[in-house]
Amino acid sequence: SELIRGFLLSGMLCPSSFPPGLLALMAPGLALMATFSLPSHAGDRRALPVEKPPGVKGRTLILLDVNTKSPVRIISENFLSLQLDPSIIHDGWLDFLSSRRLVTLARGLAPAFLRFAGKRTDFLQFHNVKNPAKSRGGPGPDYYLKNYEDDIVRSDIALDKQKGCKIAQHPDIMLELQREKAAQMHLVLLKEQFSNTYSNLTLTARSLDKLYNFADCSGLHLIFALNALRRNPNNSWNSSNALSLLKYSASKKYNISWELGNEPNNYRTLIGRSVNGSQLGKDYIQLRSLLQLIRTYSRANLYGPNIGRPRKNVIALLEG
Repeated sequence: SELIRGFLLSGMLCPSSFPPGLLALMAPGLALMATFSLPSHAGDRRALPVEKPPGVKGRTLILLDVNTKSPVRIISENFLSLQLDPSIIHDGWLDFLSSRRLVTLARGLAPAFLRFAGKRTDFLQFHNVKNPAKSRGGPGPDYYLKNYEDDIVRSDIALDKQKGCKIAQHPDIMLELQREKAAQMHLVLLKEQFSNTYSNLTLTARSLDKLYNFADCSGLHLIFALNALRRNPNNSWNSSNALSLLKYSASKKYNISWELGNEPNNYRTLIGRSVNGSQLGKDYIQLRSLLQLIRTYSRANLYGPNIGRPRKNVIALLEG
């Protein structure tokens, strides 16, 4: 629960998907709709007289006959979905995505999307380094957290017979040390947020492998948001780092959908510069062209732009 935060894709639920018990639970809520006017096709409406105590204004109870056979909209089965913020790279929780307990719980949420994005998306740099140098200091949080992989590979990683996933049973001492480290890093992340000054994050090939392994083993479809704030002098998007990530993911045949940036309407507040809607549209066209050049992603889904707080200025941004 410390790793994942829920997010909902916009849409309307299909009434036919509700079990009878859930409709029964919704009945009190439906009764609250009595004060609202209803369209003529909503169902059978019968006004019943209600006795009122002295001093209470008159009210009308409306019984609704809900038609569950003709849905207004049908949403994707992946409607209820999840988000991981890239800050988990900073505080070290990414290393625990192979946790047997976490993967088991995440499988219970499938099918769903796993969106790897957040405020630190646009400070994320990909480095195609498979085995970065490790510190071999004495016992302590850094020693265990940087070198646990070697120990687990020798002993604890088990092959999941269903999917061939790498799943680990992490020692309790590692979880305790990670909680201590995360508490310290949380203060660093909060300081960045309040000062509005963010440090770059490095995503290595090994880290991307861990992220995709978790999504694939859990039955979640990964949506990866690329850094949109890498800019050329003319303010066009610099796609060189994104292309490196795309090529690596394609070489591993990772089934990923893509997004560019996170809440571009907030860039001026975030870094004191802005990207207007016209330029953002050109950036998306550029990303689509890159995807089409890579066979694995020639038909990959491209989502966005992800816009928060859709007010007037956001509409103006989208209109260019």
